[in-house]
Amino acid sequence: MEISVLRLGQIGTNCYIFRKDGGYKCGVVDPGDQGEQVARWLVDKGLEAEAVFLTHGHFDHILGIPGLREEWPDLPVYCHPADWGEGETTGMFGERFPTVRAFGDITPYKEGDVVEMDGIKIEVLETPGHTPGSVTLRAEDVLFTGDTLFAGSMGRTDFPGGDEGQIMKSLKRLAQLEGDYQVLPGHEGRSTLNRERETNYCVRAALRG
Repeated sequence: MEISVLRLGQIGTNCYIFRKDGGYKCGVVDPGDQGEQVARWLVDKGLEAEAVFLTHGHFDHILGIPGLREEWPDLPVYCHPADWGEGETTGMFGERFPTVRAFGDITPYKEGDVVEMDGIKIEVLETPGHTPGSVTLRAEDVLFTGDTLFAGSMGRTDFPGGDEGQIMKSLKRLAQLEGDYQVLPGHEGRSTLNRERETNYCVRAALRG
């Protein structure tokens, strides 16, 4: 599996683009807030977006959806229903932003679901705490952890819907997965699960809990 990352927006959201080795059909994890830029990057590389996979519903991870759909109008978008949002907009940082629901034609996924994209199987692990519908996506030896697990830290829980008790349970669940994985978080640099087990204070505290 080939994985590229584009760091987008003022918050530096990691948008991951994955495909089978040598393939041209791609999955997009969290398109950030610059969908047109992502679409141009894909087209310039001769690649085609097959689906968008959201780790959660915060604005800095989802606002790129319309830009991608301008290029691929029927592009499926997957999101856990708990993060679709109640209405068309939601407040954050004193501003109003569209919810996932506002973009329309969203496909729900939940714990245990497996979505296959050009031969790559993407398994959904529910890891709430940063948001109620936060998920980690497992594909081969990779965990796309969104804003649940970061290199050396964890996601914030002081936003609406955040829950520190839940995120600690989610961190414990990830740490107890068998074997090692690449950890590709929603912000900043990548890591490995073994490294986080050994050095991440939040993960070590979750394992003690």
